[in-house]
Amino acid sequence: MQNFFAQLPALIGVLLGAIGTYSVTALTERKRWKRQIATRWDERRVIAYMEYAHAIKKTISICVKLASQRGVGVELNFLAPEYSDADLAAAEEDRTVSWEAVLLFGSDEAIMAGRKWHESVFLLESIAIGKAADLPWDLAIKATSRARGEFYRVVKREIGMKETGVPGTYDWQLNTFLGRLPAPEATEILPGHEARSKLDHSGNA
Repeated sequence: MQNFFAQLPALIGVLLGAIGTYSVTALTERKRWKRQIATRWDERRVIAYMEYAHAIKKTISICVKLASQRGVGVELNFLAPEYSDADLAAAEEDRTVSWEAVLLFGSDEAIMAGRKWHESVFLLESIAIGKAADLPWDLAIKATSRARGEFYRVVKREIGMKETGVPGTYDWQLNTFLGRLPAPEATEILPGHEARSKLDHSGNA
């Protein structure tokens, strides 16, 4: 018994050391696990943003082509294929699916910016299928361009990328192409809007 009491301090020291070691190891592992999870979610978040941007850009492209086929906006007869309203509906469905991932993984700021982007595209969709819209085509295009730029700026800040700050960075490059074309003489009247050029220099989607 005396030997036991004599060894008790040493046993307590060993026990405390074991508990301390276990605690430190557990804490370290927990931090490492959290870092791994955070990295995994960050990667998934970036993928969600990319897939959403791709889906909404496809929707915009179909809108522009459909509008052109109806004689609205830029004449893109040199681009194939021609689209139908069904193609736009399918693209919009794909966009809504990709949007769910943004809602799940995205930050509040990115979600708000993303929502403003696709809400601006709704105007393009309405015009592209021949329905009335709150804005004429050229202004709807510009609104979509601004919303896209804001989404990209929010995402870049979120993932730590440096912005260039160059004006027009996010503008649709069709503007540059259209700027080289001779100004058309023909004009058309859209319901509820002023006369404007048949070949609209709107770009910016």
